[in-house]
Amino acid sequence: REFVVVVGQSGGGKSTLVDALAGYRPATHGRVSVNDTDVYESFDSIRNLIGFVPQKDIIHTELTVYQALDYSARLRMPPDTSEAERHARVMQVLEDLDLEDRGDVSIASLSGGQQKRVSIGVELLTKPGLFFLDEPTSGLDPGTESQLMRLLRKLADQGNTVLLITHATKNVMLCDQVLFLAKGGNLAFFGPPDRALSYFGVEDFDG
Repeated sequence: REFVVVVGQSGGGKSTLVDALAGYRPATHGRVSVNDTDVYESFDSIRNLIGFVPQKDIIHTELTVYQALDYSARLRMPPDTSEAERHARVMQVLEDLDLEDRGDVSIASLSGGQQKRVSIGVELLTKPGLFFLDEPTSGLDPGTESQLMRLLRKLADQGNTVLLITHATKNVMLCDQVLFLAKGGNLAFFGPPDRALSYFGVEDFDG
């Protein structure tokens, strides 16, 4: 139930690490477990516990926001889910993402930040306990980036474990833990963001 941010230079191994933790690119050695269940040995059985949002959005932009979530819900939710239950879940996700008033809007006409929220919503439909995001703030303006980071903070506060890759450090203080990767994928620091400031001897993460 924490918000964890992975920071590091381009090519520093951030995506490789998160892909290994999420089970999509198993590590060559070591073990990743969820509630004592080995992720690599039992990936199919725990897949629904894991939400993964890649850097590039894979939503169909010709659909409306509601349609995109509804079609995804039909594919992802249990086959015995009723139409009313599916509708209720889609509406709950729209509310969680502050998109209630955008349900009938075409995804193509949304801002970059709103499109990223729809991508997040697709993964939220199955209520994953673990949520991985690969550079969701890439290409967003500073204001939109801050809004998205606050949204992820809210998701963690609601009981999800959120792990985010980012180059930007402006909003790192919103997270519970920050992991800095150095060149070659070496661990430079892991801990609360305020401790990272004193560890690196800086007053803020932009400095």
